[in-house]
Amino acid sequence: MDEKGATPFVPVNVYPRSTGEFESATSHEDEIRRKKRQRLFVYIAAFAVFQVVVILVFALVVMRAKSPEVEITWAGVEGLSVGNSSYNMTLIAQLKIKNKNFGDYKYERTAMNVSHGGVTVGEGIIWNGKAEARDTETVVVTATVNSAALSGDMSSRILVLESKAALRGKVHLVKMWGIQFQIMKKRKGVEMNCAMEIDLASGVVQDLDCDD
Repeated sequence: MDEKGATPFVPVNVYPRSTGEFESATSHEDEIRRKKRQRLFVYIAAFAVFQVVVILVFALVVMRAKSPEVEITWAGVEGLSVGNSSYNMTLIAQLKIKNKNFGDYKYERTAMNVSHGGVTVGEGIIWNGKAEARDTETVVVTATVNSAALSGDMSSRILVLESKAALRGKVHLVKMWGIQFQIMKKRKGVEMNCAMEIDLASGVVQDLDCDD
């Protein structure tokens, strides 16, 4: 057969796309793009809400400066001397300074006052120091106690002493501004008020109690 007279081969199942089918396909693609944009907006909104929540938690919990807790957890007596109308001793007190902040608490030197019946009978020094973030610092304070400021009968064998101190210091918090960090210092203080009984016959400290 002459090649010039051959009939061109036309695929049997190929049909040109109608205008309606083309518009339908275009509408479907537009719908897919619209849904993708909606999902993207939802993700952006969810991320923004998450950021706000994180910032609020950071501001209300992490950046909130709290006062420390201070109390005497143990006390002992050394060199106890008891007369008919006087007594002398060295009071050894173990203090715990609990820092509940997310930053270090640096406290200043202060005095621990020891009194009996409202009269000062001794004093110890709480030296300046630091309680680490979310940690408890233990310090030991010694005070020479004597009854020189008192008068009256010493026949009672139970001596009630009160120990008070006013702790002052600063909480060091890290605040972030963009990619920069800044140390914020917020002053915080706490009053310590503890009472104890000392058996003058044995020198044993009993019934130690501190106000919350």
